[in-house]
Amino acid sequence: MSRSLMAYVLVSAAAAAAFAAAPAFAAGEADSYQGPAPVVSQRSRAEVHAEALVAAQRAADPDTLSRIAAPVKSVLSRAEVRQAAAAANRAGLVPDLSTY
Repeated sequence: MSRSLMAYVLVSAAAAAAFAAAPAFAAGEADSYQGPAPVVSQRSRAEVHAEALVAAQRAADPDTLSRIAAPVKSVLSRAEVRQAAAAANRAGLVPDLSTY
């Protein structure tokens, strides 16, 4: 027998042995699975929903201990800001960013 034929037979025998042994390693694994555990809650849907609403409202409020500044309300209307921006653009005060 040539060496390549012997190597082929040896590799084939090893692969066959590995495939034959695979089910032996998994024996009993499928028997222990009982499916997903049932969900048991101590609170009603209404209680959870009410708690979520309160949390969402509190998330919108700025935290007093936070270092983030609270949003500032502008005294100008949107139209006034647009007019001021247009006037600044006409006066050449707004740089052309396409040249950078």
